[in-house]
Amino acid sequence: MRSATRILLAACALFLATGAAAETMYAVSVRTYADPGYHGVEGNLYVVDPETASTTLVAPLMVGGKTPIGLRGLAIHPKTGVFYGITGPNASSIPRSLVTIDPLNGVVTLVGDLGYGASDIEFDSDGTLYAWVPETRQVGIVNLENGSVTLRGQPLERGAMKGSFVFAGGGKAYVASTGGNGTLDTVDLASGKVTTGPQLAGAPFNDFLGGLTFSSRGTLFAINSSLGRGVQANLVTIEPQTGQVTNIGALPNDTESLAFGPTIEHKDLFADLLQWRKPLMVALFAFAVVVLLVLGRAPKRGR
Repeated sequence: MRSATRILLAACALFLATGAAAETMYAVSVRTYADPGYHGVEGNLYVVDPETASTTLVAPLMVGGKTPIGLRGLAIHPKTGVFYGITGPNASSIPRSLVTIDPLNGVVTLVGDLGYGASDIEFDSDGTLYAWVPETRQVGIVNLENGSVTLRGQPLERGAMKGSFVFAGGGKAYVASTGGNGTLDTVDLASGKVTTGPQLAGAPFNDFLGGLTFSSRGTLFAINSSLGRGVQANLVTIEPQTGQVTNIGALPNDTESLAFGPTIEHKDLFADLLQWRKPLMVALFAFAVVVLLVLGRAPKRGR
């Protein structure tokens, strides 16, 4: 019985560990005009290796599967697994809008007008979508039904053209809106108050820092990019307490945002991976308990 118990518990542990580690880093780009291979594609969806920064093209981003579009922000709903993105205020079509993305083919579907030029979006664990508005350095809540943004707090001095944020826990978020040689600030999500944080150091470029996202292991990733035509973009990590930036490697030009989510292959098998993972884990655990009880009650044979 002890042997059977160890096998069952090991199986449960392996299943739980596999489910917890099932995450993929995704990235979107806003344009590729400056790339030598540009053929009218404004944006792409990529899968990124967080260890090396190497990317695999998933699909070009197309509104309705026909019109090329670039995205400034990317977020994946923690409960439904739906991919959401935002367009910039100067997008060639559906500017400053909330959209959904089909991760299998890159088809973009309009949800609605944001009402502001947001530069990043992020879901909290409950599925509330927040947006960062860099021009006034404010955070807002996005309505998933119509895309409208409700701002929080008072507008601050004019900020950068871009900016990014990621939840830090305790009702706060980290904000990067002052460039690669700026600071990693915090914003109170309830009041909207922004507090200056540590000075950033070690970034390859001084111009922009965005695409903030945490891995399940607690590593803070970001995109550090340059100004000018053919925007260079590098994948980096940031130590939130010290502001130290570590370069990982080059991403495709004009990469704008990062997000972790379930793998695309899993989404083929389940309409909602996150919806099924927990019931499956509970069922497996219950099955293991039942088997152990049955084995424990089995009559012992005499020697």
